[in-house]
Amino acid sequence: MLLNEGAPAVDAEQASEQMQSLVRDTMDVAGGKWTSTSNGPAPDPCTTPDGGEGVWFSWDQDADGVRDPEAVMHRVDRAWRDHGLTTKTQSVKRADGETLHRVGSAGHDVDSIQFNATTGGMSINVQSLCGAGNVDHFTDDRG
Repeated sequence: MLLNEGAPAVDAEQASEQMQSLVRDTMDVAGGKWTSTSNGPAPDPCTTPDGGEGVWFSWDQDADGVRDPEAVMHRVDRAWRDHGLTTKTQSVKRADGETLHRVGSAGHDVDSIQFNATTGGMSINVQSLCGAGNVDHFTDDRG
């Protein structure tokens, strides 16, 4: 997977910290009790924009649904835009009759992030920027 051209160069530690900060801010804005789908940010190897060895991290989260998922989507959208992210919102009627409200962004503090909300559940799916570093450094002593 290639990174967005012009994405800021960061080391792997910075990439992880930026991603975690954005995820935590998103959880705070959305409200609810969030659960990580992994044991902390999960590292994977990637190639930095200059062709070097890099690491990116995913750290997906799930929470219970909310009574007004559209309002929560708009709060997350506003918070991300206030943070300087370019966003895209979408509300889609699913086959089960539920409307999925989502907001996504890419290429600023993270490679990609998507927030989803329905009355049945909320989720955050994220992948950090590719930061310079060796994935082995992050797989042996994750925490």
